[in-house]
Amino acid sequence: MNRPRTDHSDDTEKPFRIQKRRLGRIKVIKPEGEYGFIDSDDFREDVFFHFKAWEAYNGETFDIDSYVEFELDDDQFDEKKRLRAKVFRPTDRPDGKKLSARDATFDLVYHHPKARRRRPSWRDNQS
Repeated sequence: MNRPRTDHSDDTEKPFRIQKRRLGRIKVIKPEGEYGFIDSDDFREDVFFHFKAWEAYNGETFDIDSYVEFELDDDQFDEKKRLRAKVFRPTDRPDGKKLSARDATFDLVYHHPKARRRRPSWRDNQS
């Protein structure tokens, strides 16, 4: 059975991105414009957010110096070279704690489990 061929040459492929949850503190809130800025250790400049991007589960609110986690809007960065949070929410991580390998939910293997550790040959030659 022959299917009609569709030509998608005008469609551009969007890059696949893994969303990383970043941490920061709310630095400035402008209630009249319903936006603000997040100070993050990952970036030199502040990250813009809009009040509509707030994602709280228990009716929590945010204020200046609130510790939040956020996800960047990568499409906005590609177009205008500006940092904008598409989602930001309260975080349950302790203040200032970044994720490390110990926080992984799976076992980390640093070497092959069947690998043998050998003594360096130069140690055996010493007398």
